[in-house]
Amino acid sequence: MDLKDIQNQNLDELLNKEKVVILEFYTSWCPSCKMVGMTLEEYEEEHDDVFILQVNADEYKEIANIYKVTTAPTMFFIYKGEVYNRHHGFIEVDEIEEIIDSILK
Repeated sequence: MDLKDIQNQNLDELLNKEKVVILEFYTSWCPSCKMVGMTLEEYEEEHDDVFILQVNADEYKEIANIYKVTTAPTMFFIYKGEVYNRHHGFIEVDEIEEIIDSILK
């Protein structure tokens, strides 16, 4: 999901879902970000227990600043509004599964 229409006030609502939310900050010029985006799409297709939000850190600097994002890609694993894990750089599907499993246990 791209955040073209998102506003700061409805971000909180999206992050408080009953699913694990993966909030990914990326940039359009970052090759690793493109690879992570494909990995997240692959994961989301096979798992309906996650909700993925992708934020272009260059376009939404105010949101990136709230989360103190300094590198891309950066992912936050959030459950019921609480950040459980933060990951920088490329991530494999099995790593995503491990993180989500640890959150839901």
